[in-house]
Amino acid sequence: MSGINQTRAIPAGTHAVWCGDSVTQGTGASATAKRYSTLASGELNLTEHNYAKTDAGYLVGGNTISMQLDAAKADTGYPHGQVGYVFLMTGLTDSYESLANMRQAVADTIAKAKRLFPVARIVVGVGPGCIPDATDAEAIARQGHVLTAITLAGTSADALVIRNMRSICGSDPDMHATGINPNDEGMRLLAQAVVTSVDEDKGEPLDTPVTDLTRVYSSPGADWASRQVNAQRKREASKKEANRPTGTELTQLTSKLDELTQAQGLQQVILQQQQEQIGEQQRQLAEQQKQLEWQQAELKTAQEQLAEQQKTLKSIVDDQGSTVSQLKTITSSLAATDVRVDQIQHTLYDNQVWLKDQLSKLDQRVTALEHKGTVTG
Repeated sequence: MSGINQTRAIPAGTHAVWCGDSVTQGTGASATAKRYSTLASGELNLTEHNYAKTDAGYLVGGNTISMQLDAAKADTGYPHGQVGYVFLMTGLTDSYESLANMRQAVADTIAKAKRLFPVARIVVGVGPGCIPDATDAEAIARQGHVLTAITLAGTSADALVIRNMRSICGSDPDMHATGINPNDEGMRLLAQAVVTSVDEDKGEPLDTPVTDLTRVYSSPGADWASRQVNAQRKREASKKEANRPTGTELTQLTSKLDELTQAQGLQQVILQQQQEQIGEQQRQLAEQQKQLEWQQAELKTAQEQLAEQQKTLKSIVDDQGSTVSQLKTITSSLAATDVRVDQIQHTLYDNQVWLKDQLSKLDQRVTALEHKGTVTG
């Protein structure tokens, strides 16, 4: 691979676990052999084990980097004790809305990787991939805050952090395949950045060797006072040199200042998000209070309607009670009348029987009288 140092020490383990999104999965590369994780693993003499998935992230529901670590743990096809590196490579898929929880999620994921692979060096690749076409400046800036959160979390966890990998391909169409996914050339550059960072992480460069070994002789006739002045000057020069920060120290100091500035900026953004969330919650609470007041008013109206209905029902029940009482009186009266009618019917029947008997007797008498008169004449 062009531009990659071929001289490196043997890593602590011979296996590498790769976790990430579609970029690490290899989307955009012409072949699996061309994806950057495979290229970097080959250059680092590591056996690659890739668990990356499309759209994965630290806080992507149901598709987290932590879940990929679980998959790596469940994979018994290689000795986990010989995993030298765990690469956590994502950042372009996580949402700006999750910014407040991002640092903790990254820290938890790094801690989990350390538990599962205790001898491995944890590498955090911050946002490998491309900036999609037509991405506006605000979206890029928001994504930058997400990458800052990942960077700070990785640094705090003492992981090897490969910063702002998004800038490697950027929005360059010559390195872009689709979406956030780079093409073969972009993959090659990402792999180069990984290998360079891992190589630099293996140890600080040796101090510059001393090449000027010329011995300086003093003149036997040198003045004692001159020697004292020279000695004093050397002591002062030595003090200045001792107090002068080295290039490495300056770099570290600058890096610390940058991190502090980024952390402050990130904290301001998170604070703003939280204030916006509080404002939204207050708005929702006010809306809920209005709805509650409306519901209470509706409940009061319903209670009044219920009371009126209960009053009407009581009136109906009372009316029904009066009607039932009247019906009972009428029924009793009808029953008495029926008895009276029955008595009258019996009396009429008896009278009819008596009258019939009297008529019969009268008829007999008339007949007897008629018969008597006939005999007498």
